[in-house]
Amino acid sequence: MDELFEEIKTYLDITWDMTAAEEKKLRGSIKRGMAYLEGKIGRCNFYEDTQEKALLMDYCMYERAGQFPEFVNNYKPEIISLQMNRWRENAENQG
Repeated sequence: MDELFEEIKTYLDITWDMTAAEEKKLRGSIKRGMAYLEGKIGRCNFYEDTQEKALLMDYCMYERAGQFPEFVNNYKPEIISLQMNRWRENAENQG
C-alpha cells in the first residue's frame, strides 16, 4: 500500500511533506476509491499498471477536488466496460 500511496501522491502533484492529517485523508481516499471500484467492477489489481489503477488515481483526484459526482459521470462508460469484461471472464472460467 505504501508504494501505491506514493504513486498516487506523485500523480496528484503533492510534492511537500504531508502532515499526519493530510496523509490520513489521502489514505482514506485511496481506500474508499478501492472499495468503490471493486464494488462496481469486482476484483481489481491496483498494484500494477492497469485500467483499474488509472481509475483509482483519477478517483482520488476527483475526490480531493470535491467532485466525486463528476468522476461517476465522466468514468461511467469505462467502469461499465470493465464490468462487462469481468462478467465475460467469469463466464468463460465457469463454462
